[in-house]
Amino acid sequence: MAEISEILVMGWLILKLDGTVWQVAMVGVSRTAVMFTMSLVAGALGDKFNRARIIQIVQIAQLGLDSSVLVLLLSGNIQPWHLYAVAGLRGGARSFDHTSCRSLMFDVVGPKYLVQAASLSTMTYSSGKILGPLLMGVLLQITGSPISAYIALALIHFASLISALSVRGEFMHQILPNRPVIGTINEGLRFVFKSQPILAVLLTSIFMNVVFQYTVFIPVVAEDYLHVGPGLMGLLGAADGVGTVIGAIVIGTMATRFSRHGQVFLLGSAGVAVFLLLFALSPWYVLALLFLFLLGMFQVGFATMQSGILMMASPPTYHSRVFGVQQLAIGVGHFGVLEIGALSTIFSLPIALGANAILALGFIGIIPLIFPALLRPIKRMD
Repeated sequence: MAEISEILVMGWLILKLDGTVWQVAMVGVSRTAVMFTMSLVAGALGDKFNRARIIQIVQIAQLGLDSSVLVLLLSGNIQPWHLYAVAGLRGGARSFDHTSCRSLMFDVVGPKYLVQAASLSTMTYSSGKILGPLLMGVLLQITGSPISAYIALALIHFASLISALSVRGEFMHQILPNRPVIGTINEGLRFVFKSQPILAVLLTSIFMNVVFQYTVFIPVVAEDYLHVGPGLMGLLGAADGVGTVIGAIVIGTMATRFSRHGQVFLLGSAGVAVFLLLFALSPWYVLALLFLFLLGMFQVGFATMQSGILMMASPPTYHSRVFGVQQLAIGVGHFGVLEIGALSTIFSLPIALGANAILALGFIGIIPLIFPALLRPIKRMD
C-alpha cells in the first residue's frame, strides 16, 4: 500500500515545489540507484539470516523515514534534495524487503500452494495500490498539504511493522553455512545463468520494469495532460490496482490448471505493454482510467508468474539470492525513469511512454525464440 502512495505523494510534492518532470524523474532514479546497488547483498543476507527479522528491521527504517519527512514539512524546510535522499534510502530498504518477503512466502506455504500464495500476495499488494492512492488523493485534495499524507504513510508503515512482528521463527528456512557474502553472491549468480527459465524471466523483467515507470509520472499526466486535480489523480493511480485485484482472483482460482506458467507470464507482459500504449495515446480521463484498469488485469499474469517461476525453478536455499538478482533486474529497469524523463523533455511524456511500450512488445516477441524452455512446463526444484 505504501509504495505507490509514496511515489504519488513525492511526485505531487516536487511539482508543488515548482519542480519539473525531470525532477519528478530524479525521485525515481534516486530510489532505483540504491536499490540496484544493494540488491545482490540483500539477497545473500536473506539466505544467511532470519528473513522475518530482516523484514521487521526494514519496517522500522521506513517508519523513521516517514518521521524525518514530517519533521521537515512541519519546519517548512523541505527541499527537493531531501526527497531524493529519502527516496534513495527507501530504495535500499525495498531491496531487503523484496528479497526476504518473497522467499518467506515459500517458507510458509511450501511448493504445493505456491502459485495461489503468489496470487494472494499480488492481490494484497494491489489492494494497497487501490486504497493508498485513493487515500492520498483525498487527503491532498481536502488539505492541500502533504503533511496529512505523510502522517497516513507513517500509520501504514506502523501497521506493517506490527504485522511483521507477528511472524515467528517456525517458518525459518535452512540457513546457509557461515561463508563470505561475496562467495554466496557468486554461487547464486552462477545458478541463475545456468537456468533458462529464470534467465528469461529476469531479462523480461528488465524491459517490463522500464514500462512500469508510468506510475512515477501519473502526477504529471494528471496535471499537465488530463488537467485534473489530486483527487482524480489518486483515482487514476488506483485504477491498475483495481484491475490487478480482479485478475489475481481469476489467477488464484485457476492456478491448479496452469502447467505452462511461462506462457501466462508472456501473455500478461504483452497485455501490460499494449494497454500502456493505449493509455499514453488517450486524450480523455475516462479512457485513461479504463486502460490502466485493463493494464492491471494483465499485470497479474506477469507479476504472479514471475515470482512463481523463480521459486519453482530454484531450490529454497537459493530463493533470496535469486530474488536479489531479480531485484537487480528490476533496478536496471527502473533506470527507465531517466530515459522517460529525457525523452519527455525532447518530445512529450505520452510519446516517451508509448515508445517504451512498443519496444517492450518487440522484446516479448523475441524472448520465446531465445529461451524456448520458458514455454514448457517448469521443473520444480523443491
